[in-house]
Amino acid sequence: MTKPSTSIAALLFLLLPWTCQAAALEALIAAALDAHPAIQAQQAQQDAAQAGVQSARWQYYPTASLAMEKATATGSDPAYLGDSSVSTLRLQQPLWSGGRLSAGLERAQAGLLVSRASLEETRQQLALRVVQAYSDWLAAHLKIQANEKSLATHVNLHAQVQRRIEEGASAQSDLMLAVARLKSLGADLAAVRAQRDIALVHLEQLLGRRVQAQELSAAMAKPRGLPAALPALLDRALEQHPAIQRAKAQASVQEAGVAERRAELKPEVYLRVERQYGNYTYSGAAPESRIFIGLSSRLGAGLSSLSNVDAAKALHQAALADVMAQSRAVSEQVLSDHSLVQVSQDRLDALKASLGAATEVSESYERQFLAGRKSWLDVMNAARETAQTEVQLADIQSTYMLVSWRLALYTQGLAAMLARRS
Repeated sequence: MTKPSTSIAALLFLLLPWTCQAAALEALIAAALDAHPAIQAQQAQQDAAQAGVQSARWQYYPTASLAMEKATATGSDPAYLGDSSVSTLRLQQPLWSGGRLSAGLERAQAGLLVSRASLEETRQQLALRVVQAYSDWLAAHLKIQANEKSLATHVNLHAQVQRRIEEGASAQSDLMLAVARLKSLGADLAAVRAQRDIALVHLEQLLGRRVQAQELSAAMAKPRGLPAALPALLDRALEQHPAIQRAKAQASVQEAGVAERRAELKPEVYLRVERQYGNYTYSGAAPESRIFIGLSSRLGAGLSSLSNVDAAKALHQAALADVMAQSRAVSEQVLSDHSLVQVSQDRLDALKASLGAATEVSESYERQFLAGRKSWLDVMNAARETAQTEVQLADIQSTYMLVSWRLALYTQGLAAMLARRS
């Protein structure tokens, strides 16, 4: 039968004047990406990496320098009988660096790819955090509805048994059982309301603004379907997941680092042009121009250059291993989420059927109790089983929504998901 308190609550829900617009989950994700400081930090890192690429390109150009010196010597020093100060303007151009300049440019370009992938990874992680917080809110919201419905049922049962005690048809222990179940439901309801408030706080911190429960409940997110079979989904995830892309770019950075360390073993050929003003030997001499072609080495102390090459190779191998590790982590997540999505619908159907049966049993037990064929404990247990089934249904609904959205983020990408908003 229809519970009066439930009908009144539903009517108030429909008549509630909304003060904020409904917010779809895609809109919540987009708002978090626009406002979160972690995104701004990664964008600044990307700007720095872009400047690093420009700096690496400038290394191919000549290097200008200006030297100004003033010497003080004894009057008998024949090398310093001329001017007391000398200025030299130099322009040095590398002719051959053994691959150091090209390796430096490749390293900077790979670093830019790392920063771009890191930005996308941060965006995806932030989107996953929004989905997780929304899922937590959804679970709490549905549990609140289930507990409020059960509370209304138990209030009616409490009133019923109290009337029967006044009429002498029930024992005082039946009332004590009803009171105990009401207090237990009240505690459960307070707990899930706290969970709802915590989830809202998490969403507010991610979005950087206040989030009202009304705007979430006005546009409930639905589970996302699977657009392809598992092999195709897995291939998409391994191809476009930003964590894998970042690891691959980092491997390219370390590979360029190996080339840089090897270039240090080779001399650099350079051309230098200089113009000297003043002369320590002759006073009043005219400015002189010179052209030099030379070699310079960067061997370092002892055999440190060889050790640097070995260290760079080890870092490259570590980066390649990280690519495999990231690929396995993504594969594991996709496979597990795909399995959960596949069974979630079956579990939902089973729980809905179980809830229907539990509701019928509860109503039947109420009628049989009035006819003297069921005990009060049977009635109370049937009502509790119905409430527990509704709570389980709330858990599986929120879990289904969470894993389907997470699987979509891994396999379709964030840009494709947000494109639905336009």
